[in-house]
Amino acid sequence: PTTGRYLQLPFRAILPLKVENLLVAGRCISADKIAFAATRQMMCCCVSGQGAGVAAAVSVKQNVNCRLVDIKKVQKILKEQQVRID
Repeated sequence: PTTGRYLQLPFRAILPLKVENLLVAGRCISADKIAFAATRQMMCCCVSGQGAGVAAAVSVKQNVNCRLVDIKKVQKILKEQQVRID
């Protein structure tokens, strides 16, 4: 958005508690009722999928469980893809 109004999702929102090496995105993320209402929109679904995809790629490249990825590396790649992270 050009207004400067946007939201951020914590990485833990796309990590299921009881399943290893699975990332969820879109309407599957974990959030409370109010936050979930804001994240159901298509753009939020798309960008959570982008974050999950980058995290999965980093996980494979680093040969680590998805929970153990270097989040700074994920953020760096997302910034290179022009995702706003501030």
